Amino acid sequence: MGSPYDYLERCNTLAVLGGTFDPIHLGHLAVAEAVLNRFKPQRMLFMPTGDPPHKPSGATATGQQRYQMALAATCTFPAFDVSALEVNRIGQSFTFDTLKEIRSVCPTNAVIYLVIGADAFLNILTWKNAETLLTMCEFVTVPRPGYDTEKLTQHIHDLTQKYNASIHMLNAPLVDISSTEIRRRFASGESVKVFLPQAVQDYAVINGIYSPTPFPRLMSRAHFEWAKHKLKAYLSVKRFTHTMGTVKEAERLAKHYGEDVNRARWAALLHDCAKEYSAGKKRMLCQQWGVPLDEVLKAQIDLTYSLLGAESARRDFFVYDEAIHQAIRYHTTGHGHMTMLDKIIMLADYIEPYREAYFPLQQMRELAYTDINKALILGTKSTIAAEKTRNNPIHRWSKDALRELKKFVDDDKPNKDKSKEKQNKRKEDKGYGKHSKWKQRIRSGKGTS
Repeated sequence: MGSPYDYLERCNTLAVLGGTFDPIHLGHLAVAEAVLNRFKPQRMLFMPTGDPPHKPSGATATGQQRYQMALAATCTFPAFDVSALEVNRIGQSFTFDTLKEIRSVCPTNAVIYLVIGADAFLNILTWKNAETLLTMCEFVTVPRPGYDTEKLTQHIHDLTQKYNASIHMLNAPLVDISSTEIRRRFASGESVKVFLPQAVQDYAVINGIYSPTPFPRLMSRAHFEWAKHKLKAYLSVKRFTHTMGTVKEAERLAKHYGEDVNRARWAALLHDCAKEYSAGKKRMLCQQWGVPLDEVLKAQIDLTYSLLGAESARRDFFVYDEAIHQAIRYHTTGHGHMTMLDKIIMLADYIEPYREAYFPLQQMRELAYTDINKALILGTKSTIAAEKTRNNPIHRWSKDALRELKKFVDDDKPNKDKSKEKQNKRKEDKGYGKHSKWKQRIRSGKGTS
């Protein structure tokens, strides 16, 4: 069973970093890391505000959205967590009420640090029950980069003397990032990649939080056009032309074989999205994204582009359909249990209309709409032969694919053999068959008498 207070009852040292987090950004994470390194709390707790009394209205994300973005930004940090305590509170949210509730949950002698910006701390005496609040926890004030700390230092001294408060000033290299500037960049379509974690950007984009126009419905035609535009910006002209040719061919093949056309369209669009990454980038992404590498893939790191493409489809293009991921993942090698979508993407890649002539392209195109398995056998054999001439090892997935494809073709043979068997049986019944008694008597020299 979980804990209604997210296990705060087990925290003996806790640092609380509150804020609107609209959106949470790398500057917030830098502050949290600095607090963690200096004060060593058991947990660094981010506290998105609900309806803050000391923050002007006009926040563009809801409390629940800000909470989700904070989770997205922090969930990969073991000591970081996010509380929805203030977000779920009805009415205005005061720090005093929050600290009182946290105090009631944590162990009696728990040390609690409240992390607060320098500007806000200068006005702390205007806060609800400020004098009591100053005795409830230890304060960590965070000056902005370039901040004149003389006034802050004097204020800390005065409060310490008058209220016996425990106050620390955090002197650490911090990042000067403005949430207002990030929202402006979102609204104008400018890049925000260097300001906030990718997961936060993705959440904001998909939910249309800061953009003047909402993000298209996932997997819709508008989403497809967005992805196509994004892809065109970084692929070479030759690669993008090949990609759109593959989309065109995949749509035709999907219609012909009764497969989902939209799935085929998406898989074809993104099948080469990681093709032109450098070898070093491919290797590093495999490590970061947890893509397992066998000996063949380690030796031929460029072969991983299809595996990375499947990951990129999810991470960079918001495509969450596993059938599409699989079709992208194996479109280069094939594999032992290919679905019709897998086969369509693999074949479309081989025969798209802008492909330069190679053997056996023409034969594959002739077979594509009559026997997809035979067409893929030709393509797979061709690929394997080409790799052998380069002295490259052949991946077992290609061998598995070829073996399975041949089974589909071989499965037709028993039917043909049975048909011939029936014909021979009829001939023998009429006395004309290969093993008829009449022919046996002729061979034995006994004649027909």
